[in-house]
Amino acid sequence: MRNPETAPGWGQQPDVMARFLLLFRPRSPLTPRELIGRLEPLIDRFGAEVEHRSPAHLSAMVRGEHETLRLRLIADVQAKADGPVLELVLMSREAMGAGAPQTKERFGSLVAIAAQVMPDLDLVFRSDRDGALPDRD
Repeated sequence: MRNPETAPGWGQQPDVMARFLLLFRPRSPLTPRELIGRLEPLIDRFGAEVEHRSPAHLSAMVRGEHETLRLRLIADVQAKADGPVLELVLMSREAMGAGAPQTKERFGSLVAIAAQVMPDLDLVFRSDRDGALPDRD
């Protein structure tokens, strides 16, 4: 039975994991498969190892500079009224109470790499700047 004070999938770690979110909108219509395909150069440059991939989802693990910090990168294509968007989430076990400095630093790298390798996608939301969650409309 899961301890109600722990995060699912992370063993006995408390529910304080770092979570940073990016939301991208394509400038021209793309299918979910095409949006996930746009991540290939980002995955390579970010040093991520893909664990699961489907036409609208991708999950990868990333080793931080410090061997104790493991990050999970999750990509999901979300259907919206004006077309699909690509949601990227970077998570770690690092405590958000202290600002999660290592995860936040890697998140900054993720943002920079994404801007370079996915120029046809507009960054419309980033949680460190715009708040915890985007408008879901």
